[in-house]
Amino acid sequence: MMKKNIIATLLCAITLSIGFSSCEDMLTGDMDRHIEIDELAQDTLYSYWGILRSLQHVAERYVILGECRGDLVDGTQYVSDSINAILEFGLTGSTADGSNRFLKAADFYHVVNSCNAYLYRADTATVSGLNRPLMLSEYAQVATIRAWAYLQLVLNYGRVPYFEKPMLSTADMEDFRKAAQYIDANTLATSGVAQLVDKLRYVPTYFAGDSIRVIGYPNYYNYGRTQVIAHSSQCIFPQDVVLGDMYLLRAQGEGSEADYRLAAQHYYNFLNSEKGGPLLPNTLQGFMEKDMRTEQYQLRSGDWINMYRTRNATSKSAEIVTIIPSNTNKLWGEVLRGINELFGFEATIRVNTSTADTVTTASISLRREFEHQLDASKAYFNLNKSQNFEAYIGPEGKEVCTVLPGAGDARYWMATTTYTDYEKGAQEEATFVQKQNPGGAFTTTYPVIYRKASIWLHFAEALNGAGFPGFAFAILRHGLIGTEQWVPTEESDYSFDTFKYYDPTLATEDADTTFFATIEDLYETFQEGLDTLTTSEDSLAFISEHTGRVGLTRSQIPAPGGIVCDYISRREMEKAKGLGFLDFNTYFLRGETGNTSLDLWSGITEYGLSRRLTDQNPAGPMTMGIHQRGNGPLKILERQTTYNYVDQINKMLALYEGQEEPLTEAEIYDPNNLRTVQKAIAALILDELALETSFEGNRFFDLLTYSRFIGGTQGVERVAKKISERSGESNNALYSHLLNQSNWYFKLPM
Repeated sequence: MMKKNIIATLLCAITLSIGFSSCEDMLTGDMDRHIEIDELAQDTLYSYWGILRSLQHVAERYVILGECRGDLVDGTQYVSDSINAILEFGLTGSTADGSNRFLKAADFYHVVNSCNAYLYRADTATVSGLNRPLMLSEYAQVATIRAWAYLQLVLNYGRVPYFEKPMLSTADMEDFRKAAQYIDANTLATSGVAQLVDKLRYVPTYFAGDSIRVIGYPNYYNYGRTQVIAHSSQCIFPQDVVLGDMYLLRAQGEGSEADYRLAAQHYYNFLNSEKGGPLLPNTLQGFMEKDMRTEQYQLRSGDWINMYRTRNATSKSAEIVTIIPSNTNKLWGEVLRGINELFGFEATIRVNTSTADTVTTASISLRREFEHQLDASKAYFNLNKSQNFEAYIGPEGKEVCTVLPGAGDARYWMATTTYTDYEKGAQEEATFVQKQNPGGAFTTTYPVIYRKASIWLHFAEALNGAGFPGFAFAILRHGLIGTEQWVPTEESDYSFDTFKYYDPTLATEDADTTFFATIEDLYETFQEGLDTLTTSEDSLAFISEHTGRVGLTRSQIPAPGGIVCDYISRREMEKAKGLGFLDFNTYFLRGETGNTSLDLWSGITEYGLSRRLTDQNPAGPMTMGIHQRGNGPLKILERQTTYNYVDQINKMLALYEGQEEPLTEAEIYDPNNLRTVQKAIAALILDELALETSFEGNRFFDLLTYSRFIGGTQGVERVAKKISERSGESNNALYSHLLNQSNWYFKLPM
């Protein structure tokens, strides 16, 4: 009877609620650009836009439910009972379905049912005058959106009813009730919802032959009526990223290296596409001032936070991958104000209509509300302030790596801000989370569901679980991507100074090969052989044979200059050979030349002058490490830094494993200690996820996967401890409550 009640309650709310969108809605593209679409396809297209609109009803709860169940957000003295109940996982207050607007499972099932109806009705066989399927791209996207919705249901409710047939009548519900299926974290990745996405997966085809089936992404240019609220490409859910998240969730629980490799391969597939690519080196420009009263450095501005404003098409050079956009006027669609208001920014909508041309525009202004409900937690600030912002300061050739006092991680200075309530006579500053509205201005491009940094970090998790902790740390430290078309190999297990390079055509079964002292030597030899060829066909064949890259032309071969991480062990290097997800010599994963700079103001000297120091760090043809975004442009060839492989592993082992004696370098590289090293890297990635992706809705997913990776009662205890100590003090009642993992999830309606 309970099963019947759950299913009936959920599905009655969504029956006949298939999401069609009005032509006037903001998420309707420009049909004039698609005149070749016939009437049937147009109807299908409006249904697709209707599904995008239905996502807006779950957009804000993605952030609220993901962050309130984490350790980075805490309630203020003004928190409501309903939000406090979410913060405390139902320990106090009610988290029953429908108890507040963020707890309504039927809204997720509305998305699912709309997708099911679309997939059931869509005609992907209809072709245009160019003899290509009209709606196949939209069909693939709808399948992926449905998979993402099920992923959210599993993360929020644990074990949930699963159905693929659209529920359009009570008879449909009765048929499903008789053979109800359920999915959870361990079965989602192998369910039919994931299998369909995998069949329709977008394939990057920069060098693909005709034999590869191409399913591109839908592109309807800008969304918005009289104002651009987002580019349509920003509303795409990449199939490989959603599949990567599913396999990562499964892998962390099952401990399967095969699942870790599948997750890594899916993340890699996306990153190695025109919407993927590396983190560009010019994404960090920090400006700091030294407070002469406290002798502490304070970050004043930076462009890291501005990534949340962009409404441009996603591309290799863009950070934002997927958003669920807001509008600025309820007449045109959903206005997402809830997150802003919970964090203390009350929104006011202004609509202006020009009488001359009857063009209506709208804007939203934000007013600070000091009596708000949610703040960044003390645990969040403690983590950020414990980081070392480093800069290389000193005369040329004699620079010294210096930790700037008081700076901490640069990102929290931008994700949060302080104000003083002078109107009420307050003397102390109050802290506000402003990540969702950069610079205090409303943005239509938040919530952000996926962006480059979060995907790279989840890729690092997958690599670590698959047995590549050195590669995972490289993503954090200074990036993983060089420009060589040849694989670097270490000369010995524990030598970090000398690399030798080889041409893969010279390798033997015993891995013996002709090595070159420098990549320049290899490059010169390679070019000499290439220059002897006269036809393009011979050149393509030569390049393919010597680099393993099919279709690479002469102009696409970069000059030498990239490097490889000097702390990756020979064991990892050898194990990586032949694995597709560790091939960083591809076109889309080539780094780009650029500079990162840090301007330092040292304050007032004894002569009353301001002295400015500038540290220029040519990144070369590389990506940048994610940790560099908040902790200084660490020079790639410089090992004089606190953020190094050995020290960070020992730091994490001391913090999380209670290890008193640090491991030696040789012990860290000993294969017998691989699991110990993996645990340390997993904890380090978890911290980096907090530093980089805080307040974006990912935190509960990250804590859950970390708990599953550690496994057993120990994994549950660690996450319970983190959450229960978010305020800086231990909440013993909440800790005990969370030791029962069933309390991590909300209950489906009864």
